[in-house]
Amino acid sequence: MLNIETATSPRPDAMSAGVVHDLGNLIQIASSAMNILARNPRVYASELEPVIAGARVSLDRAGALVRQTMGVMHARRATTGPADVAACLAEIEALVAMSWDAEFSLHMRVHENLPQIQCDPVSLQSAVLNLLLNARDAMPGGGDIAVAAIERDGEVEICVADNGVGMAPDTVRRAFEPFFTTKADGLGGVGLPMVERFVREAGGRVAVESELGIGTIVMLHLPAAPSATRQGDA
Repeated sequence: MLNIETATSPRPDAMSAGVVHDLGNLIQIASSAMNILARNPRVYASELEPVIAGARVSLDRAGALVRQTMGVMHARRATTGPADVAACLAEIEALVAMSWDAEFSLHMRVHENLPQIQCDPVSLQSAVLNLLLNARDAMPGGGDIAVAAIERDGEVEICVADNGVGMAPDTVRRAFEPFFTTKADGLGGVGLPMVERFVREAGGRVAVESELGIGTIVMLHLPAAPSATRQGDA
């Protein structure tokens, strides 16, 4: 499989487009929740709770991104503390379970006692959500997506793997290039550059392995926060 590690920097216009792209992802999830309600007007209140909660979380995240674009990002950075990777991934898993169709399966494996990482939790979730949506788009007939988070050599490694159509070597080499896309519609070519930007700002690196007809693996290598409490410790 072709492997590539990137250290590119999105242009300012690409960064703005990336925010719009992430907003679109979150609005898509909230819209899916509303569609579930519309299709099932007689479901019990207890069944509605996770759907409504998922929509609320998505809209909260969208609001956070809007505040960032309005110039509040500097103040948020000052208070950004170590992020609980397991908690962030659990929220994303709940959103996906609520909004995706049955032909897609998500398998989440998070090792116990992961060290925390120094980053904005909302940005971490946006990065993982971007990878999950890309993986889903690579499997138009459905398929399996696996997410694993482990500790390795002082880093937290988050891997997102799919068994979709995969990418040709040239596509992999350009995958993190702003506005490069193989999609015919939508705002393509900004999701992966935003993932790379998040990883770089967190002091980490991102790598991609892909093969046509086999699938794609994206690996985020994020340094553990200095003196961070391990998740699960008292």
